[in-house]
Amino acid sequence: MPDSTASKIDFSLRPLFIPVILITVLAFSLGLNRDELALSLLGTILLIVLIYCLMGVLLLGFIHRRKASLLSMVIIPDTLNTGDEAEFLIKTPGGINFFSLPVIIVRCELCLGTLDGRIIRHYADPGTEDRCSFHVRERGAYHSLCDRLVVFDGTGFFRLTIPLGQGSNPRLLALPRPAEETPSFSLKSGGSEVPREINYQKSDSLTDHRPYIPGDDPRRINWKLYSHAPLGDLFVREGEPRPPPHSQLIILIDGETDPSLFSPEEGRRAVDILCENALAAALEFSARGIDIQWGGGADISAALARPYSIRPDKTLQAELAPVPADRAVLILALPRLMGAGPLETRTPKGVAPGTRSSLPAPSALDRFLSSREAGFAQGGTDIVFIFDRAAEGAPELAEAAGLCVSLYNNYGRNIHAASI
Repeated sequence: MPDSTASKIDFSLRPLFIPVILITVLAFSLGLNRDELALSLLGTILLIVLIYCLMGVLLLGFIHRRKASLLSMVIIPDTLNTGDEAEFLIKTPGGINFFSLPVIIVRCELCLGTLDGRIIRHYADPGTEDRCSFHVRERGAYHSLCDRLVVFDGTGFFRLTIPLGQGSNPRLLALPRPAEETPSFSLKSGGSEVPREINYQKSDSLTDHRPYIPGDDPRRINWKLYSHAPLGDLFVREGEPRPPPHSQLIILIDGETDPSLFSPEEGRRAVDILCENALAAALEFSARGIDIQWGGGADISAALARPYSIRPDKTLQAELAPVPADRAVLILALPRLMGAGPLETRTPKGVAPGTRSSLPAPSALDRFLSSREAGFAQGGTDIVFIFDRAAEGAPELAEAAGLCVSLYNNYGRNIHAASI
């Protein structure tokens, strides 16, 4: 029965091979025609090097191909903050030795990527390293692109790769850090607006009191009465105000990027800014007594590692998560001029003027808002368009954000838009 791993082995010629083989043939031809010993010697040396590299790569690939089926790589930790270091462990059963030859190199290659094109690539020597570290610079949910054993010559002529078993996806979550400056959100929906400062009334009466409610300031607990309470219940003075009304807020991230405003790299960074601001907002709202909900049941930072930028000219389309009609929603989005109803259509970056590109309409944001309006949602919807005011195209982004605010404030009766 044929080896399934061996059938997947990929052998390729590297770019340097073509010019070197041409030089070798030319040296032999001129050396024989002109009886030049130096040229003939040069051709012979180059031919010997090529043959050695070819035979060395094929030999080590043949020897190590079965060992590769027992090799695995594990990333630890699989969740970390952006900017931290992760390690990947090379696990081999005892007694397996991945040796190399002079000039012939054997490496384990780890390659991870996100859905919007971020790449982490790292190499390690399975013969001498059982663990090594790599830096995770960008937020994201990283999936396996390839785990493989690579055999190649140091001169750059030949390369042979053997795929390895891959772990579950995503294999690495790089969590965002909260924005350095807490965003100033003024929510108009869902009764979520909470005053930052509360003026308390003082009372010395031990009889005018009410039970403690979660959300009350612990400093306002009547500890003197607590010492006399038979069940050890907590009370606050009746003169103290009640805590803010219980409210629930669902935060959604819209990662759709307008190609007329954002290049792919700029779009990825723009979605990072959305996630950083969402985390800062969630922490702020939680501190103010508002229940924050997010998808997946995971930690909020882990949930915010998953959003990715998507361009409307791509086949794959993302949808905003469904939300109960009685919940207030805060949507963090990017300014856009495409796929937003009657907004002006612009030429994407990198596309020649006059070239028409087929763009789906309406956008995920428009589809979500239409469903909210059609379903008569009781909870309102706040949309905040966020962009980096220090970015190179900040004036154009500010203009687009202003247009979005004007448009979406007229979109429906329970929809409120702003920009920061």
